[in-house]
Amino acid sequence: LNFGHTIGHAIEATAKYEALHGEAVAIGMVYEARLAEALGVAGAGTAERITRLLERFRLPLERPDGASANDLIEAMRGDKKVRGGAIRFALPTGVGAMHGDAQHGWTVAVPEERIAKVLS
Repeated sequence: LNFGHTIGHAIEATAKYEALHGEAVAIGMVYEARLAEALGVAGAGTAERITRLLERFRLPLERPDGASANDLIEAMRGDKKVRGGAIRFALPTGVGAMHGDAQHGWTVAVPEERIAKVLS
């Protein structure tokens, strides 16, 4: 349920809530899937499969022009999943499968440099 929401909520905030929630989350899903691949959490091609699926619904797939990586990261620092100053994400391992479990948790802490690289 949280997949796509960390970046999606940051997009909503930086767009002054002019972006529709579902559209912002769709964009967040694309970037968070790319992040999962970059971290080795998701298998290669996961982000592309998610992107193709969202394209079929004509959802936006890229962050708005006015949403810089730095502004998005700043907004993410206020996310409810942040722990100890680390931005955390619910990341997929593949389409329909999430990383983690009830015992170890469902989120992954990601250094801001890695987030910035994926957003750029």
